Amino acid sequence: MIVKQVNATIAASGTASSAIETGANNCFVGFYTPAALTGTSFTFQASPDNSTFYNVLDEGTSYSVTVAASRYVAVKPAVFVGARYLKIVSGSAEGAERVVIACLREVA
Repeated sequence: MIVKQVNATIAASGTASSAIETGANNCFVGFYTPAALTGTSFTFQASPDNSTFYNVLDEGTSYSVTVAASRYVAVKPAVFVGARYLKIVSGSAEGAERVVIACLREVA
């Protein structure tokens, strides 16, 4: 199992991160939060083409996780299967630029 880490940057006063490309053989499995964080929850957006992004749903409901500073948060990988590009969306505008480290796992 190979785990790849990719930075997703949320701009100061922003909510959505830069897009990360998962690649054809990877699945999003979790992320590390920075030492400072304004939002207390993250949702996610996915795109097939890095142009139009859609809210990620799990059984018809927006997929959301509770977050805090300096944590590793695991996600349900099955929710992200097929998502070629992802954005992490903070529930609040961030007080400064934040770098979230996304973890991708190689799948067969």
